[in-house]
Amino acid sequence: MAKKYYAVKRGRQTGIFTVWAECSAQVQGFQGAVYKGFMTEEEARSWLGGAAACSTAESPARSGSGAHPAQKAATAVEDVPVDADYIIHTDGSCLVNPGGAGGWAAVIEETATGAVTEYSGGAPETTNNRMELTAALMAATAVPEGARIALYTDSQYLKNAFTKFWLAAWKKRGWKKADGAPVLNQDLWMQLDAAFAARHVQFHWVKGHAGNLRNERCDELARSEAEKYAR
Repeated sequence: MAKKYYAVKRGRQTGIFTVWAECSAQVQGFQGAVYKGFMTEEEARSWLGGAAACSTAESPARSGSGAHPAQKAATAVEDVPVDADYIIHTDGSCLVNPGGAGGWAAVIEETATGAVTEYSGGAPETTNNRMELTAALMAATAVPEGARIALYTDSQYLKNAFTKFWLAAWKKRGWKKADGAPVLNQDLWMQLDAAFAARHVQFHWVKGHAGNLRNERCDELARSEAEKYAR
C-alpha cells in the first residue's frame, strides 16, 4: 500500500507532506536529504520529532506518550552520501519465483544537477535474483565509466557478492561455489564484474517495503513491468 504521509527531516523545506510530488521537490537534488514515508500522520510526526510544519495534512498532530514504533525504523531513511556522482536505487521482481514473469527497475539521481532518470524492463520467464542483477547492471552501465556510485539495494545476494567477496571466490574456483556446484547467473555476474570494475561503487543495503521512497518506486516500476509479461 502506498504511503500517505511524507516527513522531511532535512531538505529545502522540512515538515510533513501528503503529496509525493511536493515532498520530492524538497529532497531531490538536495545533498544529505533525509525523509521517510508513513501510513499515518501520527507516525510521521513521531519520527519527525513533533515538528509543527505540515504542508497539506488535514488535521493537527495528536499528542501521545512514549516512543512510537516508527522511531525504530530510521534505517529506511534516505541519507544521501556526499561523495557520489550518482545515487542509484535498484530492485527486481518476479511474480512467480522462479520461472515466472519478472521486472527490474532503477532510479538514478545525478547529484550535481539533481536530475532523476528511471529505467525499467522485464522478461517473460526469469527469477527474482536475475531481475535484481539486471537492474544493477543496467543502472551501472547507464552512467559513465569512472563515476562514483552510491548503490542502494534490498538484495543481499547482489550486495554480498561484492562486499563479502563471494564473486572473487567464485572466479578463483572457475565459477563454482564452495560445494562445487556451478554459480547461477554467471552471465550476469560476469557483466556486473566488468561494469563495477570500471566505476567506483559503494553498496548500501536497504530493507524492502520499509518506507524507503526510492526503493518503493523501483518496486512499483519492476512489478509493473512484470505484469506486462504476465498478461
